[in-house]
Amino acid sequence: MSAPTTPAPSLNPPPAWWSEARFGLFIHWGVYAVPAGVHRGKPYAGASEWLMHSAKIPVADYQTYAAGFTAEHYAPEAWVRAAKDAGMGYLVITAKHHDGFTLYDTAVNDWHASRDLLRPLAEACRRHDLPLGFYYSQAQDWVNGGAAFGEKWDPAQAGDFDTYLDRVAIPQISERLTRYGPGIPAVLWWDTPAEMTPARAARVDAAVQRLAPGILQNDRLGLASGGGHFGTPEQRIPATRPSRPWETCMTTNESWGFNLHDHAWKSPALLLRQLAEVVSQGGNYLLNIGPRPDGTIPEPSLAALAAMGAWMRVNGDAIRGASAGPFPHRLPWGFATTHGDTLYLLVENWPADGQLSVPLLDLPASAHLLAAPATPLSSAPADRAFILQLPSTAPDPALSVVALHYATPPRLGAVPARPRPPVIPQPADGALTLRAADAEVFGEHLSLTAGPDPQLGCWSGLDSHPLWRVRLHQAGNYRVELDYAIPPHRQGTLAHVAFGDQRVPFIAAGTGGWGDFVRTPAGVVTLAPDDELHVRVLPVSIPLGAVMNLRAVHLTPL
Repeated sequence: MSAPTTPAPSLNPPPAWWSEARFGLFIHWGVYAVPAGVHRGKPYAGASEWLMHSAKIPVADYQTYAAGFTAEHYAPEAWVRAAKDAGMGYLVITAKHHDGFTLYDTAVNDWHASRDLLRPLAEACRRHDLPLGFYYSQAQDWVNGGAAFGEKWDPAQAGDFDTYLDRVAIPQISERLTRYGPGIPAVLWWDTPAEMTPARAARVDAAVQRLAPGILQNDRLGLASGGGHFGTPEQRIPATRPSRPWETCMTTNESWGFNLHDHAWKSPALLLRQLAEVVSQGGNYLLNIGPRPDGTIPEPSLAALAAMGAWMRVNGDAIRGASAGPFPHRLPWGFATTHGDTLYLLVENWPADGQLSVPLLDLPASAHLLAAPATPLSSAPADRAFILQLPSTAPDPALSVVALHYATPPRLGAVPARPRPPVIPQPADGALTLRAADAEVFGEHLSLTAGPDPQLGCWSGLDSHPLWRVRLHQAGNYRVELDYAIPPHRQGTLAHVAFGDQRVPFIAAGTGGWGDFVRTPAGVVTLAPDDELHVRVLPVSIPLGAVMNLRAVHLTPL
């Protein structure tokens, strides 16, 4: 089938409302909230919305869960108020995730909610002037046939992908663009463009442009050269400032959808630090919640939103409408954003002596804490910086904000280097375990996940890699092993484990799933003592769009 001539969405900047909001709410809600990560009594690791895939649940069996998706306590007005009270400027909800279930009564098939759950949310968003976006899994669908990318585990998933696009995806996309009135959706949030060649993506975009010309879209449709208006790093903050508009999406715990066994709730302080760092690098922060099947929101998520809202009511000027600060990375004390003639310092590590070193050559015309606007702060020049005198106690234990006012942009002084993980010393027995948590991350397409078992994941680009710095005292041969995970339908990545100029090739075979880690030999390397040996894992080819999840690199003397 020939591709239409419609060009990719404009790479012009996103609309002002999106760039000024900086903070949005992501909602993952669907049938997957019913099993909530458990099938036939067995909990499955990972995100609950992937349960059908992880447990290889047959289509007919999975569809029985829909009876439990009651939405009986669904309160869209309360959802919108929670977002607004948190200081958020927009909302994105999963209209259809990878299980193919839609939150509205689609005319395309019978696999949908018993009533249109998007309409009352759209109406509430319109009442509160909150832009509403729709997430739609356009290329991965485990129920509707033809789009179960890679491994299929049920004959019902058979079919032709182009037929799926024409009979399911494009008609449903057209429904969502025409049902809810002007301006809704305000953004189309695509995901996992597994088999979306540029030609196929252009067919989908042609349908979009006919109904909503120029609508804001992310970069996951599958168009040539990325397409879309903004990039979408996931569960990570890029190590270097992206060159295009971007939005990072993060979870309040570990799963996107509601998960009965996921109690790894991030503290409000951590979420605020993530928000500050994202905005300081010019990005948007899309924070996710996963409601229960009855429509109630887990209490820890509500508590986090409330705490962030309390902070935003005092310090929101440093976030809403702000842009990246003048510093290329976080500083030892925190972050910086700019808004007009004001530079905001978001201070995480409050100086014990009250003296904050700011690497700027020009003193501000005035300075004050957003928590105490009537009390001026003094400053004095220092060596290629100035010292800002702060109170002895931080007004906020998580993140306090100082406003510096300038008539003209200040000149940069001596900016401290980016903090780096320490050099790893070789233990007495010679065996080294280079853990994900100790790596320095380079590039925009790799992130370190938090939690009790950190791992390097969301790895999708040749431009991204981890680095460990090792102090090696024992010469000899070492067995090199990778502790990694990757599902079979993503296997085949070629990576080099690099030790200075030496390289050990490694091909990532399927291990079972993203959470199924296997310690696997890569080869043998001969090393000499070195005060700072650089060890990297460098992707060379990524045939199926993902490198691997990496937990550790092991070096064992032979």
